[in-house]
Amino acid sequence: MTAPALLAGLVLAIALIASGAVGAFTTANALKKVGAIAVALGGALLALALLQAPNLALIALVAVSFAYAVVGVALAVRLQEAYGVIETDEIDAADEQDEPRGPRP
Repeated sequence: MTAPALLAGLVLAIALIASGAVGAFTTANALKKVGAIAVALGGALLALALLQAPNLALIALVAVSFAYAVVGVALAVRLQEAYGVIETDEIDAADEQDEPRGPRP
């Protein structure tokens, strides 16, 4: 692979990681958070592949990404069933109504 192509791929990988991280921190939707982190993990996978990481590292990252996505979607479905929404602000408000905070020490 030529140096400009490698550099362009790494820039894309860093952009994916950064956009995934920003998306995960800025959205209030639980399912969008899962998707944003999946984008960041895809960027990490691209960076590892471009840097010629060992195959075991790539397979491990794919497995971790898949496991994260499955657990994240399962939690989002459970939140939808329990609260009727997947917006974290509305879930926090519903929890606050059910169990008000006690005095802080």
